[in-house]
Amino acid sequence: MDWSYYELITSVYDTYFEYKDENFSDYEALARTTYDFELSMNDGEAEKATIYICLARIALTHLKISVRTKERTREVLTNLNINNIRQQLSTEEVEDLLERRDYILRQFENNAISLNHDSRARWYYHEMTKEVKVYFDKIFSVTPSEEVAHKVLTRFERDCRNTISENITIKVTLAEILINNGINVQEEISNILDELKKFNIEDVGQKLTEEEKVDLSRRIRGLLIR
Repeated sequence: MDWSYYELITSVYDTYFEYKDENFSDYEALARTTYDFELSMNDGEAEKATIYICLARIALTHLKISVRTKERTREVLTNLNINNIRQQLSTEEVEDLLERRDYILRQFENNAISLNHDSRARWYYHEMTKEVKVYFDKIFSVTPSEEVAHKVLTRFERDCRNTISENITIKVTLAEILINNGINVQEEISNILDELKKFNIEDVGQKLTEEEKVDLSRRIRGLLIR
């Protein structure tokens, strides 16, 4: 094992948070971290187990977990070759690994976990709403009011192109922020409202839960009747 057990754990987490610091969504940061450690997973059973456990533990902090990620992780962790792992790690490390593994498998049996069935989704509804608000707060005090809407839309341009639910969530959140803060950028607000008038909530399909659809519809109505 080229890494020590705890060094590998730290490296996985550090890599994930580096991607988060670069403004990647939870989903994207996890996907990129997984890719970065794919080769290391093949170094041995201990490496594979440690990396999968770290990635799964991170996934459990997200609002939703990919169906494919959950199924693949459960398969790998259920079928670990513990004898091989005992040859690579100390007794204390094996006990720690198994404790972490068992925790994840128990959590995966929890029916309350929200699953993501859309492989294209990069941001989830409440996560996207929060991210737009956080970014606005970050730039508001250092950006002229007439430029703030354009800057927010530029920051999330790629996400607006990704899925219709991400696009509309970004636009609704931005419009709410602009109006609530009395920022007079009528052209940007009018463009967003025109887009919302043409939007059909059923177009998002399974990208949003029924509760999320209800909430988004409520927010849209609130903007259109102002």
